[in-house]
Amino acid sequence: MSIKELVSKYKNIDINELEQLMALALHKNIAYIYKNPDKLLSRSNILTFKKLLNKRLANYSLAYLQKYKDFFNLKFIVNKHTLIPRPDSELLVAEALKNTSNNQNIIDIGTGSGALILSLAKNNKHTANYVATDISVKALDIAKTNARKLNLKNKIKFVKTNLLNNIDNKFDIVMANLPYLTSAQMQESSIKKEPRTALASGKDGLDHYRKLLKQLPKYLNKKYLVLLEIDPGQDKVIKKEILNNLPQANIKFVKDLANNIRVVKITN
Repeated sequence: MSIKELVSKYKNIDINELEQLMALALHKNIAYIYKNPDKLLSRSNILTFKKLLNKRLANYSLAYLQKYKDFFNLKFIVNKHTLIPRPDSELLVAEALKNTSNNQNIIDIGTGSGALILSLAKNNKHTANYVATDISVKALDIAKTNARKLNLKNKIKFVKTNLLNNIDNKFDIVMANLPYLTSAQMQESSIKKEPRTALASGKDGLDHYRKLLKQLPKYLNKKYLVLLEIDPGQDKVIKKEILNNLPQANIKFVKDLANNIRVVKITN
């Protein structure tokens, strides 16, 4: 059986996903699949493809099966201990890059795979001191591996801690993509295989951000930028929480490509 013949058996499944899974099964890039539709498959090839397809149909994401995810034009290793970086999160990096200057202290809270801080460090033309925190040792191990692969090993200080506990510095730029989903949102099939601790945050999805905002004031330099990724429906509640802790803050909301509020931008 050829690649084309096997793929054509699954008419109700996205052809792009089938081709990605085929590339993974054959240990080839996607261009090889496009160029060789008539390649005959061995029994082992077919079994591997079907095993991957069954996992995908069981709601394992393509990124987890491939063990990497592209983000901000870089490739990041991901696994079951890390959240898969989403394209919407690139907004945090883009907004941070607009506000960089020399010798800033920059922190990424809840770094996961390290996608945010490493993308920023790779693209920042200015010198900076970078800190990345996470409560999960296993997530930090993945972030450190990604730092090594991107030749950023000596640029980032990784710290195992809960939010800003045990952090001493004050910061010019703070980024955080903390858990912000409600219990109801956690029922979505597309995220059931991702670590719950990286997604869920209480009844309204803002428990983690409430804790962070209480800590933040003493960790901010005189001029600061704080970037938080949120769910589109959380803007009014989080604005109130921000002003409770940073009464003089200027608050703006940044929309994603779907025109939904995705990032809250806090400055003074």
